[in-house]
Amino acid sequence: MRQMASTYRIVWSGLMGVAVVAFLLGTPLSAQAQEKQKDRSAGKTALLNLQDAFSEVADTLEPAVVTILSHKANKNGDKGENAPVGRGLRRSQGTGSGVIIRADGWILTNEHVTGNAEKVTVRMNDGREYTGRVLGDTRSDLALVKIEDPKPFPFAKLGDSDKVKIGHWAIAVGSPYRYEGSFSVGVISYLYRRQDIADPTVPSGYRLYPQMFQTDATINPGNSGGPLCNIEGEVIAINTAIESDGGGSIGIGFAIPVNTAKYVISQLLETGKVRYGYLGVEMSNPLIHLASTASIERGAYIDTVQDGTPASRAGIKPGDVVLTINERSLKNDFDFRIAIAHTRPGTVIEMTAMRNGQRVQMKATLGDLEEMTKPRRNEDVLARLGLDVQALTPDIAERVKVSPKLKGVYIRSVSAGSPASDNSDLEEGSIIIQVNDVETPSVKSLREALSRFKLGERVTLTVMARHEKKTLTLTIE
Repeated sequence: MRQMASTYRIVWSGLMGVAVVAFLLGTPLSAQAQEKQKDRSAGKTALLNLQDAFSEVADTLEPAVVTILSHKANKNGDKGENAPVGRGLRRSQGTGSGVIIRADGWILTNEHVTGNAEKVTVRMNDGREYTGRVLGDTRSDLALVKIEDPKPFPFAKLGDSDKVKIGHWAIAVGSPYRYEGSFSVGVISYLYRRQDIADPTVPSGYRLYPQMFQTDATINPGNSGGPLCNIEGEVIAINTAIESDGGGSIGIGFAIPVNTAKYVISQLLETGKVRYGYLGVEMSNPLIHLASTASIERGAYIDTVQDGTPASRAGIKPGDVVLTINERSLKNDFDFRIAIAHTRPGTVIEMTAMRNGQRVQMKATLGDLEEMTKPRRNEDVLARLGLDVQALTPDIAERVKVSPKLKGVYIRSVSAGSPASDNSDLEEGSIIIQVNDVETPSVKSLREALSRFKLGERVTLTVMARHEKKTLTLTIE
């Protein structure tokens, strides 16, 4: 106090003018400091509230998130884990995640986590284990696993993925690298990415994902099948794949929107399988074709209409731009694809389209995708690929100078303009030795291997061409 009083006298005796200015300016500076302190306090409170929100999501979700162990047999008959890897895109198999979506024990996960498993074990976050019964759908890469217990299970709430926007919080929960109950936070980086991911476990050799959310929330092998949630703890997507050359997270993950899952869930629970609607058109974004027509920025541009399909019977024409289905506006061709696929076969849909500047109304009764696209006979696949084949006899082997011990099917000719004609390794004299991972030592085995494929799917052939073993992929048209 004394020092302060002495200083006070010095100021007033020698620096009266400066003291007055300092006194006058002192009050607003102090107020400014107080405002800054308030701002800092408010900012800290906001961060603490956000932190509490994340903790609340963790408390709610983690009891409903499970680890799924798929017990499989490799080619040698030994138990093991398989991890199919695409070009840069990787998924975990053998160990994955899932989320309980009903109190009676139904769990949502990826089909590639449970597919071809001899046994599925579900482990809860409290250590309890159950043997699960699986219902899967290869096309959507989604599956349901049923576990039984007299007591109700904790479960997560399914949100509305149509309300998700870029920049929204994204929270991933799962078992990456078997670190169960791992919790990571990021944002939605992009909406509705299309991905084609190689997968040798399915007949076509790849899986198509027409619409996926992209997120920078950390996703690693083992997260597959686990939930991606919003800040309210609602499931908005199912974590499925990552972009990675080395197998670990680089901040680019992909998840299947939960509204896609809802259709699959309802179908699996009702009938045990998923039936998809079929129209019979090829489509693209209208902006690609109609860049000069500013009035048409959304919808699906019809490139082709296949004969004898619901589309042709409904009067849809190439060049039409479909704007709505059952009064629901379409954002793009992917939106159109999902709308058709997720409508049950036999349903009558109403469409609004632009044709030559005029709006037209059309109705179509959807067919069943599986029934409409499967080949009528095994021979159809070979014909559609443009291949004429015969058995590889010892005489032919000697003529084309290959080992007489080689097991395969000799290509006698290739049809001009066919899918096979686009590849120079498929020519007269080439020998088909495998379809995907299935060996084809005879024409019969080749036909049987190809009979699993449908129109539009891709098939991988291993051939001996000009004395070199080569692998190539064709689309069945």
